[in-house]
Amino acid sequence: MQAQQHTAITNLRRLTALRAIALGGYIAASVLLGDTLSTPALAFVGLGAVTTVISGWRGRRQSLQQLEFFGHLLMDWLWLPPLLAFSGGAANPFVTYLLVPLTIAAATLPRTYSWLMAILSIAIYTGLMVMFPGAESSAHGPHGGHVNGAATGMDFYRHLLGMWATFVFSALLIAGFVNRMAETLRQRDRHLHQLRQEQARREQILSLGTLAAGTAHELASPLQTIALLVEELQARQENSSALNEDLTLLQQQVNLCKEALAQLRERARDPEQSEEVQPVSAFIARCLERWQLLRPDARFRLQCDGPADTQACLPLTLEQALINLLNNAADACREPVSIAAQWDVRQLEIAVTDRGPGVNPARAGESRGFGIGLILGEAALAQLGGALTVNDAEPGRGSGTVARIRLPIRLPNNPSESASGTEGELS
Repeated sequence: MQAQQHTAITNLRRLTALRAIALGGYIAASVLLGDTLSTPALAFVGLGAVTTVISGWRGRRQSLQQLEFFGHLLMDWLWLPPLLAFSGGAANPFVTYLLVPLTIAAATLPRTYSWLMAILSIAIYTGLMVMFPGAESSAHGPHGGHVNGAATGMDFYRHLLGMWATFVFSALLIAGFVNRMAETLRQRDRHLHQLRQEQARREQILSLGTLAAGTAHELASPLQTIALLVEELQARQENSSALNEDLTLLQQQVNLCKEALAQLRERARDPEQSEEVQPVSAFIARCLERWQLLRPDARFRLQCDGPADTQACLPLTLEQALINLLNNAADACREPVSIAAQWDVRQLEIAVTDRGPGVNPARAGESRGFGIGLILGEAALAQLGGALTVNDAEPGRGSGTVARIRLPIRLPNNPSESASGTEGELS
């Protein structure tokens, strides 16, 4: 939307310059040809100058709606048709300027505006030809008083009729063909912009993957040292039950870190073995169990709806993406995180909702922390044919966030039973 408004303001500035050039050229041509402009013609030249000043003043701003830009195009009809009527009518060579606003509309605005401008242009030209055909026709009209005058007037009207037919054909061609070409170019630009965004995201993911691999290699030795120290402390503190509980928890966390690094190395060696056939409900339970080990203070409410004991081929990257979303939700609010999972034979959908301050969907990756989890999760799901969306839970109020995972699943069998909703909460 902002890009369209910026483009519209740029086009308005060009329209202002073009209108000023057209008025200056008209006055210069009249002076060079020795034509004296009548008082009404001079008045409408002044009106054209006023519209130029108005458009130039409006063009100093930073944004402009397409409808307002179309209104500035229509301002040409305030001075141009009356000016032509009082300075030669349809026979005035300057009448071809009627195609300029149409061409601009066809090249910059949607199809509706283009066809509306074409209809107005044809109607104005037709009115000029009927009511103000030109000075020659009034002196030698088709009903002139002598044969030569009648013949000359008939030839002039044939000439005007040919000009009208050419103008109508040109207007229709511009409104249809030029507008379609412009729309094709705009679609190509949007596609190239999407490709550039995807390429930038791939480069970002590649850099994050390289950084993760290096970090995993660097963390292996410190974790091993911590594990040895924990074992030594446990051996020394046999009589302190409270300290032993803390050391046991610390040992558990170290083991989780070592397990995560081991999984990272395993997936790097054999990326093909990234899917596991398992029940969907068991997969969700395993993800939540692992998350609870990582975040023992976090709480959640779970609601499941789908065929019971459904064996599905679920990628391992989905587990990490879900845990990332759960971590984001837990960081946003201390209230329990709501998890709603539903699936059928075609698709798995998991919604994670928190009661935090909400996010801007356009900047979901910058809403909390570094946004790395969201970036990687979105990329992983896109590679699998799924999608990740992040929106406000209550649009317009900025309260709460819902992150929704949608992923097509492959089922090795045809389930027939249905699972009832379950709720759980761990503290």
